[in-house]
Amino acid sequence: MEKDSHHASKVRPLKRCFSLKRNKQFRQVYRKGKSVACRELVLIYAKNRSDMVHVGFSVGKKLGNSVVRNRVKRRLREAFRPNLPLLLPGFDLIVIARDAARDAPFSSLADSLRYLLRKAGLFQKPKRP
Repeated sequence: MEKDSHHASKVRPLKRCFSLKRNKQFRQVYRKGKSVACRELVLIYAKNRSDMVHVGFSVGKKLGNSVVRNRVKRRLREAFRPNLPLLLPGFDLIVIARDAARDAPFSSLADSLRYLLRKAGLFQKPKRP
């Protein structure tokens, strides 16, 4: 069977090693973290002991059924992925979707996420020659 040419250029998903996995990790960030918010999203961030960024996505049942919630999470993961190499290492992040995130266009979610990361001061400073 021949592979389609469009599958070869498939974008890479966010790797699991960058995700918060355990309930304990989420609780710790909620307890110790600081938060910034906008209309569609809330970002909670806390320093961690590693040199990596870990991120978790939280979408409550108020937003809709599992199909809707998973779609919002997939869109948030994809909006976050290009920002990952630009972030300061050593932080745990939780991105919480608000009601407005359900119907927001992808570009609006991506802009909101960048705005929150900038507001929290999590982007690396550009290196000057």
